[in-house]
Amino acid sequence: MAGLLFLVGSLATIPVHQLWDPGVPDRAYAITALGIVSGLICALIPWDRLGEYPFRAIPAIASIEVGITMWGVETQSEAFVWFLVFVVVWTAYALDERRAISVNIVLAVLVAWYPVTLATPDDRINETAETLIAVPILLVAAAVVVFLRERLLTAAAALGAQARSDALTGVGNYRLLEERLEYELLRHRRSARPLAVLVLDLDGFKQVNDTLGHPVGDQLLRQVADALQRAVRDQDTVVRQGGDEFCVLAPETDAEEAAALVERIRGALGEVIANGLPLSASLGFATFPADATSAELLLAQADHEQRLDKAASRGSRGGLRAVR
Repeated sequence: MAGLLFLVGSLATIPVHQLWDPGVPDRAYAITALGIVSGLICALIPWDRLGEYPFRAIPAIASIEVGITMWGVETQSEAFVWFLVFVVVWTAYALDERRAISVNIVLAVLVAWYPVTLATPDDRINETAETLIAVPILLVAAAVVVFLRERLLTAAAALGAQARSDALTGVGNYRLLEERLEYELLRHRRSARPLAVLVLDLDGFKQVNDTLGHPVGDQLLRQVADALQRAVRDQDTVVRQGGDEFCVLAPETDAEEAAALVERIRGALGEVIANGLPLSASLGFATFPADATSAELLLAQADHEQRLDKAASRGSRGGLRAVR
């Protein structure tokens, strides 16, 4: 985008020079060539490899080149003030930090005043009046783009969070689990540290939906989500996989620590009263790299352990009929 603006602005000066010829000095054409070269450089450079600071320098370079162009043409230099609109719009759109945006906008405004210093005493009043019109336009253009950009980013962030959260309970959903698990696996492979995945399934939850209806079941699921969030650490991720199945991703956690986490979760669920009895659940966990080294195998192993726990405790835990 920056390369396109450089090229468009520089190529637009060529017919302008022809209209003013022979009043335009020869150096003006050299400055136009400089702008074209700058545009080609911006278009061809792999910016993703250079980092943030060279990227921030683009609007400053553009403002300076506009000022050089004004100096090069001398006559009618105020016409090039409007090229600064491209600069401020690009600055407000492409940069993230408001401080960096403000610095570049101030530089563009200072360049906008440059034609006043080139004007003769007779023309200075007109030049000043035109600049006093141009500067507010530059500021308003920048402010509008910043406002719209931040609104769009806020909306995008809200949609992203909504797409990764369970609408009923407020915890994460399976999409969030997939993303976090892949990220944590990459990180833990580099650090050679263990992580754990816990899977739990509520005991007798189907009876709640069948006998008391889904609103009561939904209430129970929200209570379970709250209990899980109280039991885990800040760095852990709680997700609802679907139905009455939940999952906890616990970074930097070995088998012994995962077993302790399971007991904390059992204790937290026991504070939820169902049919006058503490709520119970079947839990299983798997650790990386001891039990599995991929996301799919970790989840499968944790789910297998959860099913073994459910089979071992079948009949020893009360069914759910009511939720208080």
